[in-house]
Amino acid sequence: MEPYDAHSRSSARRSRGGAHARHAAARTRRTAGSRGIIEPAPRMRIQRERRKQTAKRWATGVGIALAVVLLGGAAYGFFWYRSVDRNMSKAALADTKLQAALDSPQETPSEPFYLLLTGNDKRPGEKAARADTIILAKVDPKQKKVWLLSIPRDTRVEIPGHGVDKINASKFYGGNALLVDTVKQFTGLPVNYYMDINFRGFVSAVDTIGGVWVDVDVPIDDWKADMSPDNSAAKIEPGYQLLDGYHALTYVRSRDFPDADFTRMRHQQEFFKALAAQMSKPGNFLKIPTVVTGISKHISSTMPVGDMVRLAQALQGIKGDDIQTATITGEWKSPYVWPDEERKAFLIDAMRNSRSFEETAPATQAIVPATVSVTVRNGAGISGVAASAADVLKRAGFDVSEVGNANQFVYEKTLVVYNENDKAMAQTVAAALPTAELVPSRGMYAFNTDILVVVGKDWASVTASGTVTP
Repeated sequence: MEPYDAHSRSSARRSRGGAHARHAAARTRRTAGSRGIIEPAPRMRIQRERRKQTAKRWATGVGIALAVVLLGGAAYGFFWYRSVDRNMSKAALADTKLQAALDSPQETPSEPFYLLLTGNDKRPGEKAARADTIILAKVDPKQKKVWLLSIPRDTRVEIPGHGVDKINASKFYGGNALLVDTVKQFTGLPVNYYMDINFRGFVSAVDTIGGVWVDVDVPIDDWKADMSPDNSAAKIEPGYQLLDGYHALTYVRSRDFPDADFTRMRHQQEFFKALAAQMSKPGNFLKIPTVVTGISKHISSTMPVGDMVRLAQALQGIKGDDIQTATITGEWKSPYVWPDEERKAFLIDAMRNSRSFEETAPATQAIVPATVSVTVRNGAGISGVAASAADVLKRAGFDVSEVGNANQFVYEKTLVVYNENDKAMAQTVAAALPTAELVPSRGMYAFNTDILVVVGKDWASVTASGTVTP
């Protein structure tokens, strides 16, 4: 039995007879999502739920929307089909420029095809929606395999006819057609279909399945992300908990973090991974028609519903390991994410040739310390710790070119800070510094060398223990 809140327990005690109490408790649990309750889980439930989460990580929220639409379409008949077709926006089908930008669909339903998925975060009163989530998907119905390649919305690209800008600006300049052209130029891959989904459609979907269990890693207090009618969903405390629709929306929309969109993208991935796992449970199978009907009101697609149903039938039985997910990573240099061109080329080649994304990573080569330049800064406010750490690194062969103080003496732990493409270097540096933690820079640290070491207050205890010799 799932846990229930204090209200359900008190209601059960006041009920006359055991059977009546159980019925009252069940009703309370069913209505918890609609009241905006966030429900904690006991330790045993946490362990049980985590063991059951076998679904592959989705790159973003749009991926799970595709899965729900496709998997749901396979199971239900004519009247449901007509309802979904009636609800779904025909704007994409009526967009002649978009139709011209798309490549021809596959000749037979079993052939692989490419689908550009976007998730917009359109607010009330806005005429244009931002493409906050961009995924290029490749679907191979015959092999029952799917590839989802996520492109950060701030990725620096060349927009045809408009010069260099963020990739999501292409939709502002020229609508869906220009976004398709930009993605095709950026990746060198075709696009056969286009689908756009409004994230607000997930509120009803989440509530329909009774909420989604999510392990929230940080506290959230963001009124800008709260879309609830009574503004009650702005705050979410850390911990493994059941999120109702509006709290779930706050969780995936909030960007009130030091690294803004990076944390938001990670939260979207975590949430929709959990949603995928929950939708795969037998108890939620009968809810799929209602979920898909609700989501269809927030979808505009060039793929006809009939093709979705046929595709879903072809993909029945697909396994989590057959869904490949990856992100074109890069380095944040305001105002853009500069893509890692080598990583991008590997991922695109894997998608084009239907290989696993995980097989594309180049073999790790041994890092020669002399080729790694390091800046060392005192973040502890303890005299001599930066010089001590620098000496250790010099003796290990690293090129320590700068030693000084950090802007603040608030660091408890020693950090090894690296840019997106330099993680292997950072790991080599960290190996020479006991207890050091790896931290991606993401534009929050300024340094001109390959690696930045911020010496924390723990360094004094490390040297005192004899682990290293200063």
